[in-house]
Amino acid sequence: MSFQFRQMWSQNQENLRIATNNEQDIKYRFDYGQFSQDYFVNKILNIDNGFFLDIGAGVGDLDIEKVAITAMSNTYGLESLRHWKGIGIDYDKKYIDFASKIRSCTLLCEDLTQVNINDLLRDNDAPKNIDYLSFDVDNAQERVLNELDFSTYSFNVITYEHNLFRGCKKHHEDSRKKFKSLGYKMLFGNVELMPQEPVEDWYVNSDLFDKYKHISADNISRNKIIIMLEKR
Repeated sequence: MSFQFRQMWSQNQENLRIATNNEQDIKYRFDYGQFSQDYFVNKILNIDNGFFLDIGAGVGDLDIEKVAITAMSNTYGLESLRHWKGIGIDYDKKYIDFASKIRSCTLLCEDLTQVNINDLLRDNDAPKNIDYLSFDVDNAQERVLNELDFSTYSFNVITYEHNLFRGCKKHHEDSRKKFKSLGYKMLFGNVELMPQEPVEDWYVNSDLFDKYKHISADNISRNKIIIMLEKR
């Protein structure tokens, strides 16, 4: 997995280098997320000084000392190039300690199978409206989805990992019902990096969906999403 990821991430960065004509362009075309989630958010919102909530901000089972700190981060580019603030949460103390040396956002080392997400947001003065929610917290995914107080906190864009390709059919269906009931619209569904491996659904609020619904699609690759966003 780590070798495949390194190859993919290196190719992403090389594509970015080729596409970028000058330093200013990087502000609008960075791509550090595993599935280009940050590229998507940056294109859809295109704002400076936003606010993110990154639930599961780390690099999973990869060794942070062997992986660039920017790798697989859905929020590093927003923070460093668009001057966003935010809260990043992960259970991996090694990652949090390492990331704290170069990141300016609030980083919390917490196990969300044991701690309530709403308590963390309240204690760290999270705004009620958050521009971007990156939701990928592995074993705590279902618990946090059920606990998160959507009546208090609203989000403009959400990228949500459901791991349908791993057989998580019920969770996939339940999460879609949940977000639909909350009024969020799925702009891109079953986003995949490898063919036949749907991993995430990407949601936006109603206003953003009305603006971009002409490119909405289900069962779509990360590469096709980038092409559509470039053409729009």
